[in-house]
Amino acid sequence: MIPPVDPPINPIVRADALAHVSYQRRDPDGMARFLADFGFIPLAPASRGRQYFRGYGRDSYCVEVIAAERDAFVGFALNAHSRDDLHKLARFESRDVAPVDGPGGGERVRLVDPDGNRVDFLWGAEPLPALPARSALSDVNLPNATPRINRPVRSDPAPAPVFRIGHVVLQTQAFPDMMEWYRQRFGFLASDVATIADGIPVLGFFRLDRGDQPADHHSLALLAGPEARMLHVSTETIDLDAVGQGQQHLRAQGWSHHWGIGRHVLGSQIFDYWKDGAGDEWEHYADGDVMTSDYPTGVHPLTRGGLWAWGDDLPDSMRPPGPPPADAPAAVHAMFDALATPPRPWLR
Repeated sequence: MIPPVDPPINPIVRADALAHVSYQRRDPDGMARFLADFGFIPLAPASRGRQYFRGYGRDSYCVEVIAAERDAFVGFALNAHSRDDLHKLARFESRDVAPVDGPGGGERVRLVDPDGNRVDFLWGAEPLPALPARSALSDVNLPNATPRINRPVRSDPAPAPVFRIGHVVLQTQAFPDMMEWYRQRFGFLASDVATIADGIPVLGFFRLDRGDQPADHHSLALLAGPEARMLHVSTETIDLDAVGQGQQHLRAQGWSHHWGIGRHVLGSQIFDYWKDGAGDEWEHYADGDVMTSDYPTGVHPLTRGGLWAWGDDLPDSMRPPGPPPADAPAAVHAMFDALATPPRPWLR
């Protein structure tokens, strides 16, 4: 296995951005209600069993919902730096370049990762005009500096304006294979890696390599686990007030709150997690870290308390549900132990 702190050697391409995610839903209308309450904007009426949702940013769409007989995560898409990169990846993978069947058009190369998730590589989608949204509500008054004078902070419950998909988090039985598949094809860099006692990585946060241009602390995170599945999709909103008032709106609409509000340690995001009608997790975040390509990889021991700096303890459904299968790899057993250990004395 290539050490997680080393950059990929000659990646095939270097992806530029996370574009959108795709889900299958038995109740697409219910999913549409959740996404609207969460802060997405529906595009043209659903056709051919597909509905698309945009954010307040310029991406042609952020979420694709496909009417189906099962609830499932389908995959996600990454944007290419150039059309040449699109064709370079197509040649390497012996795949066709095909037109994008969705808003904005463009071209794509469709891959499938080692766990069976669809990964599209896109070029040429027509961007949308950004939607008007407020700025951060205010400057912050500090004990020794009070820039906000005669300007009260007053906000109302409302959907948190979602600007874009920030990252996806995948659980996998094949952590080394998945890590190297994404790094070698798309140039992902490890921002932070959490390890068990013998130094084996079991949780990794990977950012895009955009050179001297900043990239999110992670666009992809991988967690070793007993089965392959999507853990959550994260979306960026404006600030703490948008996260908080978005929470109030979602509570008022009867959706299921999952975890938050708190602040993560690795990535620093202020976070709040929700579940859609099918039980999948969605995160609002604000104030996340960004790094250039020369930022060094952090290596940390995996602990439950290391996942967040303040806020409530990790909910039961995010913790391992009892011991892993007897035939699970030793790394998974060690990870279960680390995440089952109470994080702080006052949370026992």
